[in-house]
Amino acid sequence: MRLSGLFLVLFLGLGYAEAGTYKPLAPSLEETAASIQWNRKLGSRNYQWDYNRSLETTPSVERPFSETEEAGFLLFHADAPFSASRIKNTLAENLPSGVKLFVYTDSPKDVPDLKRHYEALAGKSNVEIASLDYASSDRAVWARDNTPIPIKLAPQMDQSSWGAVDAVYYGGDAPDEALAQWFHIQLVKNPYQFEGGNFVADQRGNCLIVNKTATAAIPDSVFHEIYGCKKLVRLKHVAGIGHADERVKFINEKTILTDTPSYVSTLSQLGYEVVVLPKPQNGKYRTYVNSLLINGKVFVPVFDESNDEEAIATYRAQGLDVVSINSETLSDHGNGSVHCITMTYPKMDLRELKRLLFR
Repeated sequence: MRLSGLFLVLFLGLGYAEAGTYKPLAPSLEETAASIQWNRKLGSRNYQWDYNRSLETTPSVERPFSETEEAGFLLFHADAPFSASRIKNTLAENLPSGVKLFVYTDSPKDVPDLKRHYEALAGKSNVEIASLDYASSDRAVWARDNTPIPIKLAPQMDQSSWGAVDAVYYGGDAPDEALAQWFHIQLVKNPYQFEGGNFVADQRGNCLIVNKTATAAIPDSVFHEIYGCKKLVRLKHVAGIGHADERVKFINEKTILTDTPSYVSTLSQLGYEVVVLPKPQNGKYRTYVNSLLINGKVFVPVFDESNDEEAIATYRAQGLDVVSINSETLSDHGNGSVHCITMTYPKMDLRELKRLLFR
């Protein structure tokens, strides 16, 4: 069976458990140290993993999926800590035409309530709710980091047009396998520890990552061969948690946004017009860059600050339909923003799936 496209998922949450029962989603110092050690070990001569041999079972990858391309699904997890429910509700209410909302949970008992909630916001025909079998985790809400990154596969007989890359996520809590089964896509393994929020790409295969310590230990060849990057740019870690989606935003084939002036020269060399966004005045982890672009509509985080309007105007100047969403609580707890808790996948026909693999 050949699938015409890939899956686009975005996790929406009801807000069953808000901030009180959740810990910050960022890795602890111990987890960060373990991630660095893991990645450095993989690069050592004595380690048993054979990169060249792994490529023998890896499909030929054309390039990564880009957020500037047409999306078919918006995905997020059902949990909604740190007031994330209002972000997810706003996304559901403003879902672009032709995009299906995909909400997943590891709790089968929540499915009926989730279905009623999101169908009321997005429309009955626009919502899929799935109970997936994976290890429960507070961090499941961080969809950008722990779900598979979509990639476009080179054309081959009896193979889907799209696949996805599953990297190792710290703590081992990731629903990658369950989502790949649900969508019936080919899942490619990246054995290094890597967070999806630290990966942005355009339609030409230009890939940007922030070169924080653990990521610096991942060879360029992994991004070229497994993710399909034609060009890899490693940006210096200058602020925030060290994710590319905090600092850079592809808008279209010609334009990229950033709030980091020291990146402008590097980004210009890629052939892009670089537009500088303002920075929020307060909060260590606040950023207007961590927006979600879906089919010409952009969901921009705002913080009830004076710079909010300038950020919104900057996005509108790019010809985008802007929906602003307050992200103060989520961002100020070091948990990212709109982009971090969502994922998008390419357009595909759900009728081509053999069956839904509900738990």
